[in-house]
Amino acid sequence: MTAATQELEVKLGNQFLIELPSNRTTGYRWEAHYDGTLLELSASKYKCDSQKPGSGGTESFRFKASRKGRALIKMLYKRPWEEMVAREILYEVTIKD
Repeated sequence: MTAATQELEVKLGNQFLIELPSNRTTGYRWEAHYDGTLLELSASKYKCDSQKPGSGGTESFRFKASRKGRALIKMLYKRPWEEMVAREILYEVTIKD
């Protein structure tokens, strides 16, 4: 599987949001893997886009840039009880003054 890569530039102390389409009714959810010395996960939530059964939604992850440097966030879309990853997105984050 080839992961899509996105580049982000963030000022030190600022927050940024990653929003990804998700459908928790299938058991899949996004997991964030990141360097906790450079980034802090300040909030994560899931919002369903419809009241219809089986509808998908959006998962959002709010990070805070806590130290200067280059950090990698690996977002994995998978079922928690399985090893197989359905989708992977990489974010290369540059944190500057």
